[in-house]
Amino acid sequence: MDRFSEQLVTKQSTGKDMFLRGLLVAAGILLVGAIIFFLTGLGAMMVAIVLSAAVIWGLVWLLQGTFTEYEYIVTNDDLDIDKITGKRKRKRLITLSLREAKQLEEYKPDTEIKADVTVMAHDETGVDLYCFVCGSKEYGDIAVVFNPDKRTLYNMIGGFSPAVRNKYAELYEKIAPKDTETENDDDDAESAEVTETVNDTPADTGTEE
Repeated sequence: MDRFSEQLVTKQSTGKDMFLRGLLVAAGILLVGAIIFFLTGLGAMMVAIVLSAAVIWGLVWLLQGTFTEYEYIVTNDDLDIDKITGKRKRKRLITLSLREAKQLEEYKPDTEIKADVTVMAHDETGVDLYCFVCGSKEYGDIAVVFNPDKRTLYNMIGGFSPAVRNKYAELYEKIAPKDTETENDDDDAESAEVTETVNDTPADTGTEE
């Protein structure tokens, strides 16, 4: 069965992000003020307006670049994580083969990560964090700290090797999508109905009148 899911996570603004935006806004205001002051004094009002508009446009463009999103994409046995900056620039952070999965656990601030490379791709809230460790030929063991929802987790575990998947059988069953459960229930109900119909059908005695 094919597995595919996409999940978009928005990174919350940190103190560093807010500080950077404050600097950009302050620099923009000072630059616009300087343009208006000098060019107006020279009688170039239209030039001042055009340049000020260009500065404001550039400021908005730079501010948008301080906002980040992460997208988790599960396609059968592969996990791709992209970083989206300002809703305009996409960069592939990592591609992992789920068949090489080694560990999946909830992540806490004091969790010890045992890996050669660590990729942070979470929303900065500290809630519903998981640490996923996967082997790779190029970088060794890679740890990903991220915020997968139930559907992403379910599709990921489904791509694990049987031995590793068995370790998370309880979690796998717990987060199974409701539509899958409903589908199984319908199948069971249909089987029961067929059985009941067969049992209620009179037996053929083979007697002819």
